[in-house]
Amino acid sequence: MNNEYFSHVVEVIVEYIQQHNNDSVNETSNFVTQGLLDSFAILSLIMTLESEFKIKFKPIELANLELQQVKGLAQAVCDKLAF
Repeated sequence: MNNEYFSHVVEVIVEYIQQHNNDSVNETSNFVTQGLLDSFAILSLIMTLESEFKIKFKPIELANLELQQVKGLAQAVCDKLAF
């Protein structure tokens, strides 16, 4: 994985969450269990990532609990981009 690109994806996700919530967010934040985003904002985040990085998540992929953490979601984006 390209660490620079991973860091960029993490930054995009963190900025998105911070736009919707004033709590502190970092790479290990779990935006679901911490209540940082509601269900609509999570869906919007996924759609934003799909649009910005020209990727597509399958519904079954989104059931993966690792995608609830910023770093897990960033890793999934990078995996789809083959970084």
